[in-house]
Order: sequence, then structure tokens, then C-alpha cells
Amino acid sequence: MRLALLPLTLHLLPEGRVPLRIFEPRYVRMIAEAGKDDRGFGIGMLEDPDDNGQGDLYMLGARVKIVDFYTLEDGMLGITVEATERFRIRELAEEEDGLLRADVELLDNWRSCRLSPVEQILSDKLQEVFDEYPELADLHPEPRWQDAAWVTQRWLEVLPIKNDYTQLLMNEPSCRRALTFLLSMISPDPRPGQRH
Repeated sequence: MRLALLPLTLHLLPEGRVPLRIFEPRYVRMIAEAGKDDRGFGIGMLEDPDDNGQGDLYMLGARVKIVDFYTLEDGMLGITVEATERFRIRELAEEEDGLLRADVELLDNWRSCRLSPVEQILSDKLQEVFDEYPELADLHPEPRWQDAAWVTQRWLEVLPIKNDYTQLLMNEPSCRRALTFLLSMISPDPRPGQRH
């Protein structure tokens, strides 16, 4: 499959949503093209910028579909996109106006599975994050709090993990390795008087 790419420093995984501000002509063209068929476009994930503010494109990204259009206060185009699946870039080309296009291999989505009792803390803590940041909750009106794959993917989007490591976890065929990693990071609050 061939997709136009929007390079961003964020990570987005299937069923994740993000609002975007579109103003560069090449990306306005990309959005117009995306509206003509069901292909959508790709979000290419950038490495952490170097001292010159530059970062290379990772090989893993996410195909997205547009779920909402709106005009922002400054008159610019605003869209909300939802990731449909991960992809691996096979070949990359740049058009005259700088728009990137890639031949990509679409990857199977992680299978849904129920959180175990031990893993339930990941869902509980994510609900606290959504309560604290209502804009996140607004983006996901139908959360699946018991679905391990869904919960894991939302955590990978919001946690400040090094991009290299997020890419490694994204490349896994299931959510299991990421779940184990998240459990090691997010532990229950210790009881008063407990040492940890």
C-alpha cells in the first residue's frame, strides 16, 4: 500500500486518536486526497530531535483515518484522526512540495484479550489519567477498560517513554511484552508506613 506521510514526534497506535492542526499546503493537499478514498494517510514517527532540531523517520508508523473536521480559532483546518493499523515503511519518496509518500506493509493489530487481575492496575491508573486530562477522555468516548491491547496502546501513547523503546514495543506481534514493561513502571501506591 502507498500512503502519504505526516511526520510527527508522537506515537499513535490502533484506535488511538489525536487532534491535528493542518496549515502547510502539502498537508492540506494530503488531507484533500485522503477524503477522496478510504486509504487515509500515514503518521510517520520521528526520532527524538538532535541538537539541530532534526530527527529521522522511524520505520514503524500508523495508518489513520479522519474522524472529524473543524475550523480552528485562527482559521486553520483542524482534524481528528484515528489510527487503524501499524505499518512498516518499505520505501520512501519525496514529492516536489516536500510531501513524503511511502510504500508500506500493514501489520496485524494486536488481538484483544482481557486484563488479568494483576494487570487491572493498568486500567485503573489509565482511568485516573483520563479523569485528570478530560481532553483525552473526549477523544476516546468508548474506552475499553478491560481490553489489555487497548489499555496498553493508550499507555504507550501517553507515557514519556524513549521513542526507540516505544518502537521496539510497537513492533511486537502482541501486547504482552508492552504489558510486562508497563507493569514494571506502574505499581500500586504503597500503603502508609510501607517502605519501597
